[in-house]
Amino acid sequence: MSSQPDLATHFAAMETLVESYGEGVNAEIARGVFMMSPRPGVRHSASQGRLFALLHERLGRSGRSEPPDWLFLVEPEIRSETAFSRLIPDVAGWRQSAGGWPHAEVNPIEKPPEWAAEVLSPSTVAFDRGPKKDAYGLIGVGWLWLLDVERKAIETFSNERGRMVPGPKIEVGQSLIAPPFGDLSARVDELFLD
Repeated sequence: MSSQPDLATHFAAMETLVESYGEGVNAEIARGVFMMSPRPGVRHSASQGRLFALLHERLGRSGRSEPPDWLFLVEPEIRSETAFSRLIPDVAGWRQSAGGWPHAEVNPIEKPPEWAAEVLSPSTVAFDRGPKKDAYGLIGVGWLWLLDVERKAIETFSNERGRMVPGPKIEVGQSLIAPPFGDLSARVDELFLD
């Protein structure tokens, strides 16, 4: 008898637990750590919605002659058995030119997004900054943004060999210029309630 735990069986049991919660509850697994969080508050939801609207307007709409390169989704469910993770980013984006979009009829999505964003809440900040950020690196997300609604700032990270490495921090009063999008012709202030 082996003394090593059967991680695949453990992950499958955790996924069964996640699936037992109804819609409207965010139940996630990040690197084998289970987290259940309440629905977000007003400041969180406002920043999430404003970020999605800005990105969709600038990058996710069709041009006159060609389809958009980016597809942005609010709270998609991302799964990676190899990273023991089943995550729900607040906003995520896939580029058609980089690896394609996820299949529209498959949930949870197994194709990692090119970019993801988390809006930090008091109840999730430790999870978002810890195991969830690490899981994004392991599953292959290229860039991660953490939006801090209290400080009205965005921390950016890029994936280097499976690890999320800090990048530029953008604060109130600054233009929203960050990888992977470059200049979004907006100010950070536009993403946060007063």
